Amino acid sequence: MGKKSNSKAKKSAAPAKVLPQDRADISAVVDEVFKICTKVPGATPASASQEWAEYLDIYRLIDKICTLEKDIKLPKYTRKDQLQSFLSWLKENNIIMTGLEIYDTGDAGFGLRATEDITQGQKVISVPLSAMLTEETARKSYLGSFISRDPILQHMSNIALALHVLGEYVNQQSAWQPYLRFLPSTYSTTLYFTPEQMGMLKGSIALEEAVKQFRNIARQYAYFYRILQSSPEARSWPIRDYFTFEAYRWAVSTIMTRQNRIPVKGGKNQMALIPAWDMANHKEGMYSTDFDDEKMQSICFAQCNIRAGEEFTIYYGQRSNSDLFLHNGFVATDNSNDSLAIKLGVSKNDPLHDEKVALLSSLDLPSSGTFMLIPGAHPVSSGLLAFTRIFCMDKNSLEKWRGDGSKVKDLLHEDCDVGTYVQDKTWAFLHTRVALLSQAYPTTVEEDRAALPTLSNYEQMIKKLLICEKTILSDAEAYLSSRIAK
Repeated sequence: MGKKSNSKAKKSAAPAKVLPQDRADISAVVDEVFKICTKVPGATPASASQEWAEYLDIYRLIDKICTLEKDIKLPKYTRKDQLQSFLSWLKENNIIMTGLEIYDTGDAGFGLRATEDITQGQKVISVPLSAMLTEETARKSYLGSFISRDPILQHMSNIALALHVLGEYVNQQSAWQPYLRFLPSTYSTTLYFTPEQMGMLKGSIALEEAVKQFRNIARQYAYFYRILQSSPEARSWPIRDYFTFEAYRWAVSTIMTRQNRIPVKGGKNQMALIPAWDMANHKEGMYSTDFDDEKMQSICFAQCNIRAGEEFTIYYGQRSNSDLFLHNGFVATDNSNDSLAIKLGVSKNDPLHDEKVALLSSLDLPSSGTFMLIPGAHPVSSGLLAFTRIFCMDKNSLEKWRGDGSKVKDLLHEDCDVGTYVQDKTWAFLHTRVALLSQAYPTTVEEDRAALPTLSNYEQMIKKLLICEKTILSDAEAYLSSRIAK
């Protein structure tokens, strides 16, 4: 594929020089971040308010780091100006798009559009393995020796790939330069949210996950910064002088929003960035991407009939809006795969703990975990229903169901006769839990919808997620009220 990357560090455009005192100041704040993010948790799990306070402390330190690093900037490119170079690179590397063109969609960034009528099942994109950035190319890059021995990079291939992307982006002689220059310069992931925007998630389970995500990335940044600044080996790496929190956040977001898995010899999949294919935006439908083992290329088919001038989309998979929001940076308001997570668990102090855990295990359900409410006429998922039934059982009910193993799977079905006592407790428990979750939001659906036109793109995305969550809860509460009434 054109110029090959090798194990030697390549030249890169020099970033701004950091004065020794500024470098010392950055390192001191980085040490503070690392200390907070790696402290051993106490015997009692931190409360939501404690986690939020710690997030604010970490954000304050990261903001200070960004100010100190403000003059260390990644090379910037205008996507529109880089388009022709990218298209030429696609051709040089045998990446074929049939009946498709790249275009600016507006709010959704660049995407793919049909230049002719396309039939469902028609092959439209093929990308050879040699053109992809993968775990393998990361191991063959100048970061390869570091990746091979670092414990985090050994177990987190997404982070290894993020460093690889950043390392190639600042390597002006990288074979992937035309592709990397055409990537977005920023993303709508929660890693870019301010505390005010993060606070808009109050009531949503996504808030806890977003806070954890920011903490994890801050910890990783501090960890890699310390290594890159102290390792003699790293002095010749182009990534070293460009490694800032802004740069790392960009690289991680690139992987989060664009990664896919491809097969490799031996049956193990590896993570990859697939140029051109990753230009396609999401639309609910069917999987239409495959890998040709003989030709060693990723191939994509049309998931539906498309007319000339219409956007070409692919299906990202069965994901809730919370997942799309946290990992892809958007919300699909018409998502039939949406769900809302409820955390439940059997207390170790429950006198029937062992009996309940044993019955849950027979259904492959955890004794503590996340269960789902789903859209539609029957919003209680089978796992949530079975867990709650077992959670609400008395000793006699548990003995009855454990003694009748052939019928235990019936607990997953709504029409299962569990007896009046368990049934009434189940519906009442779920109704109370759903009502409490609804009350945790400071605003209503109507208020959220009314606010949409006045908000920024990030804030609109947050409100759309909240509207979807509250709609699921409202429908579930109405459904459970009807079950209690019976």
